[in-house]
Amino acid sequence: MGTATPRSERYGPAMKVFQPFRLDTVNHCLWRAEERVRLTPRAFDVLRYLVEHAERLVTQDEILEAIWPETYVNPEVIKQYIRGIRKLLATIPKSRHILRPFPDEGYQFIAL
Repeated sequence: MGTATPRSERYGPAMKVFQPFRLDTVNHCLWRAEERVRLTPRAFDVLRYLVEHAERLVTQDEILEAIWPETYVNPEVIKQYIRGIRKLLATIPKSRHILRPFPDEGYQFIAL
């Protein structure tokens, strides 16, 4: 009798799993179970950056520099993307709390 493979290993390192979601970093898409979730490319980039740095607080300035290097973008844009991502994740009970806000500081992804 074999042992079960953990879900994260089953999908490989390019797939970030936080149930019921899977963030496919190779194909740049988000999945909820077997359904692809509509996410704009920049919203995907924000979510991906937060997921890849889940172990710590990520500042708004860091997100801006990572996603829009050498381009001025109003920090309010980050807040808009975060609101949209949180709303999208909130379709699953308690999923809204996956992104923890730190007012005037940044955000931390806490699901992994």
